[in-house]
Amino acid sequence: MYQIPILHPVLVHFPIAFLLLAAVTSLVWLGIGSRFWRNVTLILLIAGFIGGLGAYFTGEAAEEFGEGNARVEQFEKQHESSAVFTLVAAGLALFVLSSYTAAYARRLPDGSEDKDMLAARVVVTILALAAAVLVGRTGHLGGLMVWGQPVGGVSTTSPADQDRALSAQQNEGQERGENHD
Repeated sequence: MYQIPILHPVLVHFPIAFLLLAAVTSLVWLGIGSRFWRNVTLILLIAGFIGGLGAYFTGEAAEEFGEGNARVEQFEKQHESSAVFTLVAAGLALFVLSSYTAAYARRLPDGSEDKDMLAARVVVTILALAAAVLVGRTGHLGGLMVWGQPVGGVSTTSPADQDRALSAQQNEGQERGENHD
């Protein structure tokens, strides 16, 4: 029976997809202002935030698998902090939008049926765009941890060879007293 030893690489795709789509639908909602696009954005933000929590906690569990790998250790802290910022931006967007939706259901403050408040649309869109940019950065850093950083195009060296080269560079720097942190 096939088992997935680390769930993190499977789960990371959900917040990436949902938060990027939430950014797109929030832009549509910003322009149109309809309840339909508000609700689509809300659903995508909920799914993206929950997926982000799953990815974050499985990333914490997967951390031990990268111990001793120079390439992973090079990007690990940046990747983790970027993931936290992504969760904060997505969480704030979700909080603002769900609060607005709850207030709108009570017919506060504007009661009009035509369009949602512009201020709410702008704030949610800015936060959703920030979450989309941050999840992209987080994913990019994760990709660098797994696949390395090819120079000048496609790399022909294996990830294991890249790891050995990076370790050798860091060891040379430590021998000379340089600090790469």
